[in-house]
Amino acid sequence: MKKWQILFCLGLYVFIFYAPTLGYTVENSQRITDREIIESLIRLEEGVKTNKEMIMALRTEMGSLRTEMGSLRTEIYSGIRSLRGEVLGFLKWGFGLLFTGMLILVGFIIWDRRSTLKPVKDDLDKLERRKVDRLLEAMRKLSEEDSQVAQVLRSVGLL
Repeated sequence: MKKWQILFCLGLYVFIFYAPTLGYTVENSQRITDREIIESLIRLEEGVKTNKEMIMALRTEMGSLRTEMGSLRTEIYSGIRSLRGEVLGFLKWGFGLLFTGMLILVGFIIWDRRSTLKPVKDDLDKLERRKVDRLLEAMRKLSEEDSQVAQVLRSVGLL
């Protein structure tokens, strides 16, 4: 109980002695006259008016910049389209030349193969003829000794 009484007295003491000093913290300002208020309002209105004018000027400038950017965009797109057309034309010619070269190469390979195989074929034909000629000569010699072989060769028309 004494503890509460001491705290109460201490709080009352602080309130009584420090309450008047709280009033000193508020600053008294000078009274503003109506004329000063009107002048400051006029200055504010003029400032708002100049701000509006600046905003309108910026908007018109932004509009002109937008139109300029639009024209630049169309120029860029037309330039890109023309470059794209040129690149596509170049690619078409390039692929055309590539396929033409490939067809020429295939034709050359086929022609070269025929020209390479013809001498080989001729050599093989000569070798086979020699073999056949030697076989016929051997059969003729054999037909001189054997009458049945001679009769078979006559029936075929080789004697």
